[in-house]
Amino acid sequence: MEINGPADRREAVAVQRREVSFTSGRDECVAWLYTAPELNGPRPMVIMGHGLGAVREMRLDAYAERFADAGWSVLVFDYRHLGASGGVPRQLLDIGRQRADWHAALAFVRTLPEVDIDRIAVWGSSFGGGHVLQVASEDARIAAVVAQCPFTDGPASLRSRIRTGPLSAVALTVAGILDTIGSWIGAKPILLPMAGTSWMPAFVASPDALAGASALLPAGTRLSRRTSALLKQLPSVRAQVSKNIELTEIGGGEEPVTGVGRDSMWGVLRGPDGEFDAANALAARLVLRLPLDRPGRALARSRTPTLLCVCDNDAAAPAKTTKRRAQGLAHVHVQNYPCDHFGIYLGEHFERAVRDQLRFLATQFDYTERATQ
Repeated sequence: MEINGPADRREAVAVQRREVSFTSGRDECVAWLYTAPELNGPRPMVIMGHGLGAVREMRLDAYAERFADAGWSVLVFDYRHLGASGGVPRQLLDIGRQRADWHAALAFVRTLPEVDIDRIAVWGSSFGGGHVLQVASEDARIAAVVAQCPFTDGPASLRSRIRTGPLSAVALTVAGILDTIGSWIGAKPILLPMAGTSWMPAFVASPDALAGASALLPAGTRLSRRTSALLKQLPSVRAQVSKNIELTEIGGGEEPVTGVGRDSMWGVLRGPDGEFDAANALAARLVLRLPLDRPGRALARSRTPTLLCVCDNDAAAPAKTTKRRAQGLAHVHVQNYPCDHFGIYLGEHFERAVRDQLRFLATQFDYTERATQ
């Protein structure tokens, strides 16, 4: 495919995207690898991972294309138990396993002949933004870190979550206890929504959550019949769901969703032309671990140049706490954006964030201009 950058760039680079995989634990992580074959020699590499329960099709390709157009290689992967990657049970988010996936991705790209192993950056968004802070504190060979709207402090996010819907937060906690107990005896996970309204027992229940998260999915993504039927009975909730999402009619032919999370009523999705399966659902046991996770503390243990892209109106990952963690750290650069947690993925905030990230990485890579033949 041909990727065209901003008008102030030089001629476009022909970028190839191919699907690859690497082993993490006993499972395979599936990824997209972007490379520019016409450019000679080892290239800088950016490894990208998404946020809470999200998959690579939720706008990570938009970022990857911009970075690839700069002449860098890019690896965009799905965590185990999510998206195209392996791992059972599905829709499980295990913090330790996800960070192990980052280390496995680093080990994988360091074996690629087209990668300059001294110029590898990690880029994480939302929950992935917290992961990259922790991973960089454990791997001093990482050249740079970009953490976008990063989750940095479990207690701060929990307090924000309780304010947006105290009763639903209680229900989420009860489900988390039951799911944890069930996991000890091999029961199926209790799935609860990743994003939802204030009355839903959702992990992210800020006012922008449902609209913002669904807007990240490509146009033509279809909901399962069960979820579609539920939304038709809840028109106020349907109004919050992005127009990118299409409902499935009862009796309207073959069920479009056949795989991941099919038993969940919260939002089971299939991408256009069956390109991917995803679910707005996570195993509830995660709720007991989130308040204990404070990856922002890792900033003080690392000396890796780090860019924090902070959303000023972020209810899911409070900006005030993130900025406090960065205060006084010479290796940490903070850029602010006047938007909510999901606003940075689209429109003018996306454009500005990408420009800031490209500029920061080019400086760290000592690669201010794309190489030419």
